[in-house]
Amino acid sequence: MSVDNNEKFLSRDEKIFAKMKEEAVALKSSALLGPIVETEVLKAKDLVSVIATVLAIKLDMKLLPYEPLRELCAAQLRDDENPGADIEAVVTRDPASISYLQVVLFIKGFHATQSHRVAAKLWSSGTFEGKASALAIQNRSSEVFGVDIHPAARIGGGLMIDHATAVVIGETAVVGSDCTILHGVTLGGTGRERGDRHPKIGNNVTLGAGATVLGNIKVGDGAFIGSQAVVTKPVPPGMTVVSLNKILDPAKQQRKSLDHPDTWQYEIEFHPLSRTSSYSFFDCPDDGDFSPSR
Repeated sequence: MSVDNNEKFLSRDEKIFAKMKEEAVALKSSALLGPIVETEVLKAKDLVSVIATVLAIKLDMKLLPYEPLRELCAAQLRDDENPGADIEAVVTRDPASISYLQVVLFIKGFHATQSHRVAAKLWSSGTFEGKASALAIQNRSSEVFGVDIHPAARIGGGLMIDHATAVVIGETAVVGSDCTILHGVTLGGTGRERGDRHPKIGNNVTLGAGATVLGNIKVGDGAFIGSQAVVTKPVPPGMTVVSLNKILDPAKQQRKSLDHPDTWQYEIEFHPLSRTSSYSFFDCPDDGDFSPSR
């Protein structure tokens, strides 16, 4: 049976691992990278083994010694479908991505995401040991990668955290599948709530650089939160938010975008929901009710 026919029977993660090994072979002669790809990629048994080794190398310290940490990471990620989805997300969405091997070895947003996935599994055990171990990994990950995600936060598969510096995701936050988060994003609380106090982000949402979403609010599927936007009210699916709670309806921007296909320009019009704003946007209603009868 040919290699191509064999590939038909491989799982997604097995295909990713096979591709990584092909890429690693090209680096065997490298004085800088050859030794690490030889021992930790080409001799690894599967994708999870490589990811666990990379995390242990990155997070290793006296509090989190390498070998127990590597074994722990491998055990927690072994049956998880999300790491492979995260790799595919980066390769597909990041224009700077050049290989599967690059994602696993060098992209700290991926490392931070997998560190969280390990910590989340430990946290969900409900034991004091599990929660303490999860917090230790969270703490170390925030030091090394500059990404601070509470272990209790729920993160869907296919996540890309691009650049991954100064990203903060709170304890009761939820991030859906296939989302993109850029640097400087905060999913936080308002400081006035207890309990369930963090944002619920839908599927296929993009959070631009420096975006801040606060409180137990919902951001609908396919929404786009612009760079430096501040969001404290619910966002309906498919909408774009800029500035402070200002919504752009992409459906109303189509004519302008067709006139200027090479730019992000909007034909801004007053929305009937706007009663007091002097801006050419409409405000997010406090209760999240965007019905026409409002």
